[in-house]
Amino acid sequence: MTTPAIPPAPTAPGAAAGPTQLIAPGGAPAATPPNFQTPDFLNGAPPTPPVPGSAEDPLAALRDIHLPPDVPLFPLAPGWYVLAGLVVLVLLILAVREWRWRQTLAYKALKMFDAEIGRAGPEDTHAVAVAASDVLRRLVRAESGEAKATLTGEAWARLLVTGRAPFAPREAAFLARAPYMPPQTAEQVAAGSITPATLADAVRRHIRARR
Repeated sequence: MTTPAIPPAPTAPGAAAGPTQLIAPGGAPAATPPNFQTPDFLNGAPPTPPVPGSAEDPLAALRDIHLPPDVPLFPLAPGWYVLAGLVVLVLLILAVREWRWRQTLAYKALKMFDAEIGRAGPEDTHAVAVAASDVLRRLVRAESGEAKATLTGEAWARLLVTGRAPFAPREAAFLARAPYMPPQTAEQVAAGSITPATLADAVRRHIRARR
């Protein structure tokens, strides 16, 4: 008895002849097996890298680095406006204080004293004492009245060593006596203990303290 031959698998009409396609379980076509007969594989050569710029090159889709734009100067950050406002406020406060100081009797007396010793000579101890006595009496008269402004001798010296920024006792005694002395005598009394510069600084300090 002859065994019947197994007929070949049917092919789709018009299908081209080629290698047999593997069928995976479930009827889905399996992946095509690798071709181990290629020249690169047989010779042991590495695979050919993709051509730059081609569709196979993964770097072709990368873009160049773009730096962020420069930070503009304007508009300024809010902190700069706050700082500018504080600076303007401080300058305004200083300007108001300076204006108020220029309106005081002390400021006017200080300017008068500087003008008088500038005319008489800042290196003349007797001239500094005369200018100081005149300005201080004017200042006391404007603040306390005529009674205190007409004090002389020890009473006037006691007044000068009181209050804010008082004179030293020897400076107060010299200011009480020097205007009534001849210039030569005043210079002899002041020699070694009082100089024109120290006396003028004491007068300015005393005037500023009365503001």
